[in-house]
Amino acid sequence: MKHLITILVFLLMGKSFAQDSITKPTVVKIRCQGTISPNSGPLYIINGHVANSSIIQKIESENIEKIDILKDEKATSIYGTKGQNGVILITTKNISDNELGKLYKSHVPEFLQNTGKEFLLSGTILDCEKLKISEVSITNLNTKEQVSSDFEGKFKIKTHKNDILLFEKESYISQKITIKKQKNLKISLKANPKKEIILLKKPILYLYPTQETEVTVQFHFNGTLKTTYPKYDENWKVIASPNGQLYDTKTKRTYTSLFWDGEIELSKSHYQYNEGFVIAKENLTPFLIEKLEHIGLNHQETNDFIQFWLPILEQNQFNFIHFLVNDACNEVAVNTVHPQPETSIRVYMEFFGVNQLQPIPEQKLPKTARKGFTLVEWGGTDVSQKIKKNEL
Repeated sequence: MKHLITILVFLLMGKSFAQDSITKPTVVKIRCQGTISPNSGPLYIINGHVANSSIIQKIESENIEKIDILKDEKATSIYGTKGQNGVILITTKNISDNELGKLYKSHVPEFLQNTGKEFLLSGTILDCEKLKISEVSITNLNTKEQVSSDFEGKFKIKTHKNDILLFEKESYISQKITIKKQKNLKISLKANPKKEIILLKKPILYLYPTQETEVTVQFHFNGTLKTTYPKYDENWKVIASPNGQLYDTKTKRTYTSLFWDGEIELSKSHYQYNEGFVIAKENLTPFLIEKLEHIGLNHQETNDFIQFWLPILEQNQFNFIHFLVNDACNEVAVNTVHPQPETSIRVYMEFFGVNQLQPIPEQKLPKTARKGFTLVEWGGTDVSQKIKKNEL
């Protein structure tokens, strides 16, 4: 629809455009009391309403029945000075008044000051639980006056009939109200639900070439990177030894692994687990040793994993555990390594606490044998925020 707007504006500006070739529009009365301030753009009228051009981008082309264009005297004779830059008249079809009403509220043109008697409007602002909300910003979009609600959620502001008030506060959904004859308002603001961000902890990479090799590692994380060590700057460039020692060419230090973590937001379907394990607190250590070494981690890598995750897992009496292994990890992050390892063993653990043992199909885990240059990576995340209590 953006291209359509551009074409319409071009037609308005074009001197050779034959205005008489357009079907003469029916004269419509503007039902909307808001006006727009003079500017270099045309006046948009949708079904008799003064509207912002951004609304057009929200209306599908198949829902537009007719478009009429007025220029020069024909525009100003009907719409006065507001039409001096041309008028675009749009008639819609197959779209409800209710849906259009929502578009008008969310795409309001600039407001000029309304005439008429000024009066003082009082009000109270509550949340959905009827609790008073302080420090809400209330702006009269017509007069530009701005006030805030006090500690009891109360406010006072000067208004005219048809003024539009905007109510805003961080963590709440903004609301606009058109003033008619009210002298006292009770406003209810809904909390704006925050996205539940998951922190992917401790992914670390080990590299084991068959001989001392300069290796460049890049990873493409499907989230927001938080911490890296050593510092990740477009890549890690290390000289890797067969025993796993990594000499970082940027920091001039030697490491046993490369570390990163970050925040990620995956789809709801990702957390619909159909298989996994429910493990009691006292059985965590033998369980992790068995499963990690089956997947392909060696003793040192398994020990590193357990030393980090065991204190966290033991905070729950029982844990549901699901592993992402090898290619399944690509949903979270993709590694690009040069030269390319002959063997790649990757495992991310996802878990959440449960109150009791629960039956669930056991996850079948692949086993990967090491051959040649080998990369090993492990990490994990607590997905409790994404799971309803006690639900698998």
